[in-house]
Amino acid sequence: MNYHEKPLGKNVRFLLPSLKLMQPSRSGESIERRVHQFLVEHFGGYTATSASLFGFWRDEQGQQLYGEHREFVVALPDDRGLPELKEFLGGIVLLLDEQCLYVEVAGVASLLYGHPEEISV
Repeated sequence: MNYHEKPLGKNVRFLLPSLKLMQPSRSGESIERRVHQFLVEHFGGYTATSASLFGFWRDEQGQQLYGEHREFVVALPDDRGLPELKEFLGGIVLLLDEQCLYVEVAGVASLLYGHPEEISV
């Protein structure tokens, strides 16, 4: 056999508003830098798409919205890191002043909302 594989686990894909990523976080560094540090420290790495990624959707009042995003993908070797990642992203939602984030875990899509009383990013 001329190859071998090492499974990396489930893919978690999430979208962050690209223009807001350069905003400073509470520590003064950019939100993009904070996301980078968290993903490398906790998951060993990630991939990000810097191409033009945009979407249209309707909010709860039926108003059509538009956004440009950067896509991040991280592999989870098991489900233990998933709650920690979601907790982190909940804080990022609030730092970005967004209602929610689009998150996909192994092909299952959801909207992730942050809780202001529990911000820890």
